[in-house]
Amino acid sequence: MTRRPSLAGRLSRALAACVALALIVMVAASTLVMRSWMLGNMDSELHHLSQRAGEHLDVEDTPDDEVDADDDSDDDSDEGARAVQQSGGRVPRPGGPVVPGGPKGPGFGGSGIAEGTLQYVSEDGQAAGAVVSNFSVTYLNEPALAILAAVPTDGAPHTVRLKELGTFRVTSQVVDGKTVLVGVQMDSVDDVVMMLVAVEVGLSLVVAIAAGFAGRAWVRRELRPLGVVRAAAADIASRDLADNAEELTRVGEEATSGPVEVADVAGALNSMIDAVEDGMERRARSEAKLRQFVADASHELRTPLASVQGYAQLARRDIDEASRTQALERISSEGARMASLVEEMLTLARLDGDRALKRENIDVIPLILDALSDAHVVAPDHAWELGEAADVQVLGDEAALRQILTNLLANARVHTPAGTRVTVSLTRAPQGAESDKGAPASSMVTLRVADDGPGIPAEIRDRVFDRFVRGDSSRTRDGRGSSGLGMSIVESLARAMGGSVRLADSEKGTVIHVTLPAA
Repeated sequence: MTRRPSLAGRLSRALAACVALALIVMVAASTLVMRSWMLGNMDSELHHLSQRAGEHLDVEDTPDDEVDADDDSDDDSDEGARAVQQSGGRVPRPGGPVVPGGPKGPGFGGSGIAEGTLQYVSEDGQAAGAVVSNFSVTYLNEPALAILAAVPTDGAPHTVRLKELGTFRVTSQVVDGKTVLVGVQMDSVDDVVMMLVAVEVGLSLVVAIAAGFAGRAWVRRELRPLGVVRAAAADIASRDLADNAEELTRVGEEATSGPVEVADVAGALNSMIDAVEDGMERRARSEAKLRQFVADASHELRTPLASVQGYAQLARRDIDEASRTQALERISSEGARMASLVEEMLTLARLDGDRALKRENIDVIPLILDALSDAHVVAPDHAWELGEAADVQVLGDEAALRQILTNLLANARVHTPAGTRVTVSLTRAPQGAESDKGAPASSMVTLRVADDGPGIPAEIRDRVFDRFVRGDSSRTRDGRGSSGLGMSIVESLARAMGGSVRLADSEKGTVIHVTLPAA
């Protein structure tokens, strides 16, 4: 398997590449600026040479050294003497004929001419030219003269290359019918530019390599907190979260206080760990509640099943008719009790599965009156009253609301003695109240069920809406006993409709507030 490059390596190489690119741009720019500056100076010098050449065109040629006819050298010949006589006593110059205003001996007719200076004069089809090279005058041959003759006479600087002599910056103009060209050698400019480029490229390579190594060290130091994050994640991955979800390793201060990006990753990992632990804790609580629910449900069903089995065996014996009738009635009663318990457990199971309830406008007052009437028939020894009744509607499920009322009144009937007054009220929710979904108080309605009975024992007030929680610890119930699921069903139904239920503080009796969304 090919090993992938590290982030530190990629970042350091990218940093070195960026530095190298910046240095390349800098070298190119500085080279262009330097060359432009040097060419500008050369063009200025060329302009002065052109002016001086134009001003001295009328100066007569300086005679060359005459040839001594009496020279004792064996190399002199009659042909050389005749050439001297034909040229008027002057030695012909190589590179072309002598023309008026042309080059005049060493230095072009005077001192102060710089090394590499070029001069060319053309008149009436005749041309001559020379260049100062190695502190002596070198006359131009025919190919060089032809190249210079092709230079435009516009007075602008041009660049020409003469074989064996180098590159020149020249300017040509016509003065008094004569084409005059002067030039300055450019080899020095090119040499300086090349030297500058070589030095800058060398320094750029050194700087780029140093930036790569320094950047790698810096990136590694900045990314060191990621190692802490990786170690924490690896520790979590190595654990069996089903058995050991507590005290997970969190990312320390070194990472959370590091660079922003690393701190964000570390914070996200710590938040994930918190969420995992919270989820595991909730799952553990849910599993514990499920086990308790199954145990309680089994116990609740076992009691009536034992009664049914016992009375069924009794009915099979040879007993009198009255005893047989009583046994059958008890079997029927225990069967009804089991059916009610199973129905309640099914209701809770459906609510736990997020069963969708209807959302419709409900007139609550008629439902309250029906529930009070039913409770009066079942327990005429209690006082069932309607308290404050606001003319408001509730948004929810009518069957669920009927079951809430039935369970609350049944709870008051079972757990209070005869003569207890039970009052049901319907009001707007007080200021500050809100549903589980955060709805404001103005859109909520409070259903209040209050009795003046003995109240709920303090030890179970915090668990009153849990499943199988009853006012006593006995699990043997008579026909009037409750299953301990009624208040859990009320809480689940209220939450499913977008509301909530709570046990209110009261000096006497029990007060339960059910808050539901208003229509």
